[in-house]
Parts: sequence; structure tokens; C-alpha cells
Amino acid sequence: MRCRALRILFAHSIALWILLSSSVLWAGDPYLEWWTLHTPHARIHYPKGLEPIAERVANWYEGLHEEMGEGLRWSPSHLVQIVITDDTDSANGSATAFPYNTVRLFVTAPDDMSPLGDYDDWYLELLSHEYTHILQMDNITGVPALINAVVGRTFAPNQAQPRWILEGFAIIHESRHSTGGRIRSTMFDMFLRADVLDERLMGLDQMSHSPRRWPQGNVWYLYGSRFLSWIQDIYGYDVFAAVAADTGSQLIPYGLNRNIRRVTGRTYEELFVAWQQYLREHYRKQLDPVYRRGLREGTRLTTRGEWISNPRFVPPAARTQAEHTEVIFHGGNSHDRSGFYRVLMDGSRRAQPLEEPLIVRADGQCSASFLPDGTMIYAALEPWRREYFFNDLHRIGPHQRAPSGTEPSIQRLTFGHRARDPDVSPDGRQIVYVVNTRGTSYLKIADISSEGAIRDSRTLVPSARFEQAYTPRFSPDGKHVAYSVWTRGGYRDIRIVEVATGQFQQLQHDRAMDMQPSYSRDGKYLLFTSDRTGIANIYALELATGALHQVTNVRTGAYQPELSPDGTTLVYVGYTSFGYDLFAMPFEASRFLEPLPYVPERPQAPVEPSRTNWERRPYNPLSTLWPRAITLSYGPGTYGQALTVQTTGSDVAGHHSIALSANFETERTLPHISGRYSYNRLPFAYVSSVFSTLAPRKGYLVNDREPVWYERTIGWTNGLIYAKPRAYEGQNYALSYSIARSGGDLPVGKDLDPYARVGRDPTRGMLGVVRASWTYANTERYAMSVGPERGFSLGAAVDFGDIYTASDYSIYSFTYQTTAYLPMPWLRHHSAAFHLGGGVSAGTYPRRGLYYVGGFMDTNIQDVINNTMFQSGFVLRGYEPISFIGSQYHLANVEYRFPIASVDRGISTLPVFLQRLSGNLFVDYGGAFNTLDTDHPRDQFHTGLGGELLIDLQLGYFGVINSRLGYAKGFGEFAVPGGQTYLAISAPF
Repeated sequence: MRCRALRILFAHSIALWILLSSSVLWAGDPYLEWWTLHTPHARIHYPKGLEPIAERVANWYEGLHEEMGEGLRWSPSHLVQIVITDDTDSANGSATAFPYNTVRLFVTAPDDMSPLGDYDDWYLELLSHEYTHILQMDNITGVPALINAVVGRTFAPNQAQPRWILEGFAIIHESRHSTGGRIRSTMFDMFLRADVLDERLMGLDQMSHSPRRWPQGNVWYLYGSRFLSWIQDIYGYDVFAAVAADTGSQLIPYGLNRNIRRVTGRTYEELFVAWQQYLREHYRKQLDPVYRRGLREGTRLTTRGEWISNPRFVPPAARTQAEHTEVIFHGGNSHDRSGFYRVLMDGSRRAQPLEEPLIVRADGQCSASFLPDGTMIYAALEPWRREYFFNDLHRIGPHQRAPSGTEPSIQRLTFGHRARDPDVSPDGRQIVYVVNTRGTSYLKIADISSEGAIRDSRTLVPSARFEQAYTPRFSPDGKHVAYSVWTRGGYRDIRIVEVATGQFQQLQHDRAMDMQPSYSRDGKYLLFTSDRTGIANIYALELATGALHQVTNVRTGAYQPELSPDGTTLVYVGYTSFGYDLFAMPFEASRFLEPLPYVPERPQAPVEPSRTNWERRPYNPLSTLWPRAITLSYGPGTYGQALTVQTTGSDVAGHHSIALSANFETERTLPHISGRYSYNRLPFAYVSSVFSTLAPRKGYLVNDREPVWYERTIGWTNGLIYAKPRAYEGQNYALSYSIARSGGDLPVGKDLDPYARVGRDPTRGMLGVVRASWTYANTERYAMSVGPERGFSLGAAVDFGDIYTASDYSIYSFTYQTTAYLPMPWLRHHSAAFHLGGGVSAGTYPRRGLYYVGGFMDTNIQDVINNTMFQSGFVLRGYEPISFIGSQYHLANVEYRFPIASVDRGISTLPVFLQRLSGNLFVDYGGAFNTLDTDHPRDQFHTGLGGELLIDLQLGYFGVINSRLGYAKGFGEFAVPGGQTYLAISAPF
């Protein structure tokens, strides 16, 4: 016993030693030192280095707490936890009422083409938006409040509303409490105007769920904000405060039309019809002066839609066809990879061939520029220190392609530099770009060495705190750089800076969005985008005279101008209801229009709050770690009915998490209990769990009887998980050690028979197992894919238990899984999926685990909804569940998947929405057995084939259920007679 105890102690000591020693090896990297500001109504948590932002957020929040609380007639029931991070180059935030009121803010400001880009103070806009969510979701009264008082916060009726209500309401307030926001955004207005022009207005059913059509996730923000703002203009500012109060008292939160009718006398359905009529009339009036001046719109070059940006003419050294002009652009949509594509042109018209080949796969805020020899330098997202994905600069040689994004032809130039918007000087010796850090972006210039490396990076124009620089472009002589800048107060203007001195000239200072400058090749014009008329158009500034001309006069919007090398063709990014595309038009001075004067309509930006010295303390995770609520479920258990009680907790910064569970059987007094703890402040995740279970067992023989006895098992597991991400692929490693002791009182009874057979003791004792696993994946799927469509995944796991792991029994097992996906060349989103998996086990432990294969189990829809119970797609269809059992199994699946219909329709605001229907033809082949029969191996493997209708259904506005309605035919004596018809809740593997 003493040796066994020492082995157990040694095994766990090794795990803990690894845990503790690595914190010394990695001190300060990748960890951050966290601090907290204490204000009267919030706790603001942030990493060291973000103090100025945390103080600004704290000051804004305390003002908003009073102002917005009075306006919305609600005050949060508890302190609001606000977490500020700078671990992404994206601008965003989030809010939730579970398990406590929490707001998360990214400090990065919006990028050049973001719909969020019209703001006077990014943190004011972001905070007012997210705090509106808190005031709305925290509004809980009546029966829901009573439930939460008993079991903790588990129910917030307002948080269960469709996203267009939540986000639309928040956008109204981000604009109400600032002089920017998406209510005033001309880009957001363009999105809706295009839908009206193309007669593609969405319905209430699509707004209320997750439609796949453009503008996808922006649908809730766009339609919700405009619709609710229109209702508020008619019925008054208080209308949605009253709706939130009514909703917050409802036990069933899906009576949307009832709630709004109580306040306005009309349902959303009635109001939506009137709003559509208003939109048509509103945009007719908006476009009348545009038509009167005469349209200046280009010819559409691309039809990809969704997202296209940053066109550049390709220099002759990098062209694929010398007789055609070529343009590259960054594009991404719901159907294929994001990256840089190429289009061929003939003057202002598109040339053959029609294909747009992918040059380089790239995600993020991507733009490109060329060296004189045709080498392309571009920005794209890359992992940094395994914890972050930041924009960095890359290069690829002329005529080279990297469609997967992992080819060796790609050379990474910066590492964790957070660099974007590169532009190379005409002589190829220098490069300008923008760097983002701690909420401020800076204009940088660097030298390009003869080997192509970036050297001597330095700031070209210093940025004041929170200023933003965008899209720098060299002049044709390389002596100047034009770029767009956001400055305090919400001003987005164009500057021209002298490279030699850093001195700059600012061309505007108004609230119009003046951005994306580019020079004509002869240096005569500086082109840029401006929304000074309420619609974004291209303007040309004559640098010699200062004369300004309007080049385009479009109905939707025109962005990112780029002139051809001969100065005769203008390419720009235009917009339709299908998204952004490239357009081209002749660049002719005779077609220019006289620009209309900018008419200021914005009020003065809000006065910044006075600075307060809030109390600052080191971050303490305990204040938010402890569980706030319990969940209860009652249903079948091991012995009869059982009550399950669960609770979870995590600190707001995500350093620690805990989970506790207890299962109380009605026929046994001892509960099943388990606990889990994870720690995430190391280069890997550390997980520790304990459990105690009680289960009826057989295998015990006494007095010629096999009575049932009750086994109590107590165990402890320590594990480490290490992730190794790369661009477009990733690996995970896991190592764990588990020790468990099983035992129990054996019933002997009375009147033992001395002539009975020799008794047999059941399995009891210690089981110690080491588990190691590895996975790799580079699979790809897109919004319109039926399932994963490209790439492959690999995985393997080994379990080892023996005397060396403090085990009374031996156990050895090996499992493997691999999948592969291949898109079919004939039709979009038709793909073949392949899977091969298996496992084998051995050892002296009688219950070491048997493998089984078979068909889908019967689906209980209530379990699916309540407990998120989804089945694996790795099955042997055409046979009953668990048809074949053994100490090893091997299973292969081949599926041909294809889309049938993208439905995206529901019934008004009801929480049911059919997204799409797809088909699947399959062949399964596999079996489970103890020993492979080498003489007749085919007898141990079985075949099933058939077809399935795949149904994607959205329930409750947020959850998606992937169901399969199928028929499978098995073969042989074990197959289901006549074939198997089934309904299973299971996503494609």
C-alpha cells in the first residue's frame, strides 16, 4: 500500500511540477498583469498598459449610468463588470446578463471600411451600445425575478428576444448619446437603400433569425435600428423602455407582437408594412436630386458580392497576360476562400476569361502593393505567440500563387507588428503602413532592403492618443504620402505629409467621412471618397490649383478609387444589395460635376467627462469566480428518477473556471458528485477534476448466487492542453493522468452453503491511466457549405495503465480518427466527405471499455433542446444502435453532400426558422470484434448505404438544430429488415 501511495503521489507531483515550473519559464509572456478600477457602479478590469483607456471608460460609464438609467427607467441590480482587452485588430464589444452583468470592450478602433467608423469617441459609442444591452437584459421583474431569486440568475426574458430588437435598440442609443453611430452612418444607410432599390427588403421572419444572405450578421443591426428608430419617432422616446419592462416580466418571452401592441396599439407586423412604405418614399426623395444631376456610375466588373476591397492595378512585371490590364482586389464571401483575386480588363470593360483566380489566401484587413519587379507586399492576419491573431506584412514573388495560404512562397515580413495598409514607394525602396497599438494607430515608414526585408521602421507622423491613421499612399514622385486620419471630435479627413520632414497639410476639417486617397499616375489629381452629400462618392482634387471635382454620382456608394496607369479608367468599389463589387468607368474631366458644399448637420460632440482618480487595485478573480446560479433537471437515473443539480462559475477575465454537479437518486441516499477546475494563465490549459459515482454491478458470485452490489468509485484527473495555431491550420496536444479507486460492501447473506461453488470476487481496486492525444486540422467550411468542404483532420489518442501508473490492472488502448473533404468541380458546394476511424484495447482490466458500431439512436427532441444532446455522424447506418461490440472497431464513411434549397424563411416573428435543405448520399463500412478473423475478415465488416435529407432548423432565435431524415439499407443477417428509416439530430462530420 505504501508503494502504491508513493506512485500516486509521484504521478500527481510530476503534473503539478510541470504546472508550477512553467510559470517561471514564461513569466510575463504570454501573461498579462491585470488591474481593476473601482467606481461607484462598476468594476473596470484591464491589463497593465491600458490605464488611459480604462480611466476613460470609467469616466464615460459613470456619466452614462445616470443619464441612460433615467432615460430607460432602469438601473442595474448589481455592479457591472467591464473587461477591456487589446488582443485583436477587430473593433467590437459584447454584453450579457449571465451569470452577472458583463460588458467586454476591444480597444481597437474601427477599420477603414467598417460600418462602425462614424464615431466621435470610440469608447463612448461602444460603451453606450453595450450598456444599453445591460439595461435592457437586466430588466427582470415578476415571475422571472422570483425564479432568479430562488436558483440564481438563469432567466432574462429580454435577452431571449430576437437580435434585431436587442441590437436595434442599442444602436439607437449609441447614436443618441454621441454625435456619430450607425443611425447617422451613410454606409449603413447605403445598405438599406440598396435593398429598397433592388426590391430585396427582408421580412420580419428573416430579421428575427440568421439569414445567410448579405449583409448577414449586419441584418439585425441594420433593419433593427432603422425599424425601431422609425417606431420611436412616431410613438416617442419611452416606447421601448416600456416594451423592455413588459418583456422582462414575461415567463414566455416570445410574445413580441403582444408586447409592442400593449404600448403602441399595433403589432410589429402592422408596423413593418407601414415602415416599408415609408422607406420607399424616403429613398425616392433622397435620390431625386441625384437623378437630376445625372448619374455617373461605372460598369460592374465583378459579381462576387458580399465583400470586396482595396483594388490595385497590377504592374506589367506581375501580369499574367501582357495584352490586358489586370486588377487585384481582396474579396471574401459565403462561398469560398477570402484572399486576393485577379480580374482582367480591357479599358473600362471586363475582358475574358471570366474566372477570378485566387492569388493568395488572406484574412483580415487585407490590402496589397507592388514592388517594381512585381513582388506583392500585403497585410493579412497571422497568429502571434499562440494567443493572438494580428495583422502582419507578407510578400510573395511575381507570378507566384498561394491559394491555401500556407505555401512556402509566402514570406512573412513582420511578427506581431499589427501592421496594415501597406504602400510601396515608386522606386521600391520604402514602404508606408499603419500600426495599431493600445487604441491608437500610427503612420509608419520603413526601408526595404535589397533582400526584401523591412528595416528601420519609424513613425512618419506622430498620432495623438486615440487618433487613427488609414490607407497611406505615396505620390508618384515618392516625396509625399496622402492618408486619411480620424481626430478627436469625430473628424475624418485627408492629410498630405512630406516624407523628408514629416510636415503635413490637412485638406479638410469637417464631419464628412473623407477617406481612401490615391494619386493619379501623373500626380495631377488626388482622388478620395467623401460622403459629404449623404452618399459616398469619388472626388478629384487638382493639386496644382486646389480645384475640387465630383467624379461619380451614384445611387448607393463609391469607395476606394484607383486610376489606371494611363489615367483613362477609374476603378472603384461600389455597392448593390448583394454586397460590394468592383466597378469601372472612364475618367474624363468633361464628365466631372461641380461638388456640392458640405452642409454641417451634426451637433457638437459630447463634452468629455472630467477626469477622476478612481481607486486602482490588483485584479482579484475571487469576486466574480464563485457560482451565481444553479440549474435543476429531473428525469430517469440509474435506479429510477433522479434530480441533477449543476452550477458553474468563472472569473470575468477568464483565468479560472469551476463546475460542480450532483445527482440525487430517489432510491439511493448517496449522490453522484463531480467537480472540475481549469486554470488558463499558462502556455497551456490546466484542468483538474474529481468525481464520486455509485453504480449497480454484477460479476460477484457467493453461495451459488450473483447478487447485485453497489460500487462506489472515487477518482481524480489532472490534465494539460496545449494549442499550437497557425494560419489556416492548428494542432492540439493533451496529456492527462487519472487515478480512480473502486470498491463497495459485498452482500454475503446468511445460511451459507458449504457445498456451493467457489465464489468469485468482483473487480475492485485502483486504476491509474495516462492519456495522451493529438489532433491536427486544416478543414474549411463556408457559410453556404453543407459541411466542411476542404482539407483534412487527423487525431490519435493512447491510454496506458499499468503498475507504473499506480494501477492494479493493466489497460492499453489506441484510437484514431481522420477525415478528408474534397469539393466537386461541377457544382458549387457539392463535396465528398471521407472518414476513417477505429480503436483497439487490451489489458487485464475487465471493464477496460468495449467499442461498438451501429446506426443512430432514437432521438428525443426534448433532450436535444434541453440538454444539447447531438449524435456523432460516425455511424454504421442500416443497423440497430450498438449492433456490433468488441475490443476493437474500425469504421469508414463516405458521403456525397449537396445543397437542395436555401430557404431562409419562417413565420413572422415566431421562433422557428427553416434555414436550408441539403442532401447526402452515403456508404458506411465497418465492424467491431475482439479478434480479427484473418481467414474470413470480410465476415466481420458490414456495409450500409442510403440517402438523407439534411434539415437546418433554427429554434428560439439563436439555436440551430441539424437533423437528418434518412433511409439506410444494411446487408446480411444483422441488418434492419426492410431497411432503416430514421430521424437523427446530428450535424455532418
